[in-house]
Amino acid sequence: MSQKTTQNKLTTYQGTAVISNTMLGAGLLTMPRALTLKSNSPDGWLALGLEGIIFIFLIYLNTLIMKKHQYPSFYDYMKEGLGKWAGNIVNLMICLYFIGVASFEARAMAEMVKFFLLERTPVPVTLFIFIACAVYLIIGGMSDMGRLFPFYLTITIIILLVVFSFSFKIFDLDNLRPVLGQGVSSIMNSLTVVSVSFLGIEIMLFLPEYLKNKKDTFRLSAMGFSIPIMLYIITYVLVVGALTLQDVKTMIWPTIALFQSFEIKGLFIERFESFLLAVWIIQFFGTYVSYGYFATSGLNKIFGLKKKIGVIFVAIVTYFGSLLSKDANKLMLFSDILGYIFLGLFLLPLLMFAVVAVKRKVKKAQ
Repeated sequence: MSQKTTQNKLTTYQGTAVISNTMLGAGLLTMPRALTLKSNSPDGWLALGLEGIIFIFLIYLNTLIMKKHQYPSFYDYMKEGLGKWAGNIVNLMICLYFIGVASFEARAMAEMVKFFLLERTPVPVTLFIFIACAVYLIIGGMSDMGRLFPFYLTITIIILLVVFSFSFKIFDLDNLRPVLGQGVSSIMNSLTVVSVSFLGIEIMLFLPEYLKNKKDTFRLSAMGFSIPIMLYIITYVLVVGALTLQDVKTMIWPTIALFQSFEIKGLFIERFESFLLAVWIIQFFGTYVSYGYFATSGLNKIFGLKKKIGVIFVAIVTYFGSLLSKDANKLMLFSDILGYIFLGLFLLPLLMFAVVAVKRKVKKAQ
């Protein structure tokens, strides 16, 4: 590997930041509502912790498969396991999934901006500006993303923790009681919703080819996953503890509502939701860029599309795809569908491991 190629690869910290930023999209803003609706109890934080442990184990299994089979990229792994034509069909479906998630994130950002910031600005205009900026970064490649995402993540964590600290003035621990008041069934019922909130960790399957040291794949994936999970748990506890279970069920953006529900007198800026909105536009941007990049990479491996042409194609499709949802409720329904596809994609390597192992064993015996 040449020195120039090595310099363009991601460090462990950069890889961690790419995964964390990809996960921290719309999930943190909408997760408390979805989780309380499904569980009908304040025990969602337990479901988050339990599902987090399960996913750490799945991340470990996926990294073991990577080390065992040593494939160049996940797209190539699909072709090895399923053959060229079937593998490319599955790869195309993965690209369509990436485009679907990018469309969802772009539209969720536009809906949030319209609701809280620019009420008179048409959604298509907001989407066009957002996607145009993302195209510029995607064309810059993974090396540019690796330099920018750690900065995004650091700023996000600092601002979130500072603003969270102020929310304790309206926090009431009784709103989280009784623990397990409805038994374990409420936690089990909400596990599928929790899994949807973890959308973004699947890019760990595609990231190793961009890493300087592939041996660190599990460490950076686990760290990149754990940062959003900790923020999810803190967010859920504070939102439900401050706003009550019944109120959270009726809110589309409960996390933003939390920061609108208090103000600090005497400070230069008394209301803090503007900080969250600014940070989360950046997070929506980071998530869109990640999914847009990997969709473009997949189209390149399937059809041989040049990078710039692929980026423009993905941008056009995501722009029009993001306009398909008529309102916020339809948008959330679309996110649920994407969540189930995500689970299938994240578990796909476990199936492919058996198929590829048999094919390699047969080929070796010949």
